[in-house]
Amino acid sequence: MDKILEQSISQLLALITFFAFPAIQYLLLKWTARKEGLPRLGYLPEYGFRLVIRNIPRRRFLKEIKYKVFLRSLVPPSKGSTAYTFYDTDIICKEEIFVFPNSDLTMLSFQLNGSEEEDISFVVTDKLGNKIQNEVSIKNFEKLICDYSATIDNFFSFDIKVEKRVVIESSSLVKMWNETYLGCEKFKPFEVDYILNVGH
Repeated sequence: MDKILEQSISQLLALITFFAFPAIQYLLLKWTARKEGLPRLGYLPEYGFRLVIRNIPRRRFLKEIKYKVFLRSLVPPSKGSTAYTFYDTDIICKEEIFVFPNSDLTMLSFQLNGSEEEDISFVVTDKLGNKIQNEVSIKNFEKLICDYSATIDNFFSFDIKVEKRVVIESSSLVKMWNETYLGCEKFKPFEVDYILNVGH
């Protein structure tokens, strides 16, 4: 009887260990994913501003990357309504197959043009600073938003995703213009207003 009980307990422990190990691995990977694929915003002399998925310091293999960048304006309540309405203007919607370790992925390149605060324009460019879309006055939107997701490659092939929303207020763009319109001699980092983690 004791032998049967011992065997049952050992089989139960083996079963728990069998299922617990991958579960623990999954939870650990999910927890460390908070530090993966973080955004970085900066200004490069001659080229302008870049918003990237930062992967150089973390050295992870990211795949199935999707990102969407848009401008959000706030429409005041209309007659008979008390709620504001969001109006979004899409700028970029792309997918990338993968990002290698020691590489960053540029999601958005842009410049802020204008001779004074009252006439600053937001301009989407390529990585070399060449204009690729029409200018938009920053008076015409409240937020610059970038949503993105990426799968983190891992030994166990778990579906671990990075999913984030990056928000930059138009008032912050004005501050960035003030700090760069006279020129910079080297790379200048900027903070985004906030980052929302989906599912956390």
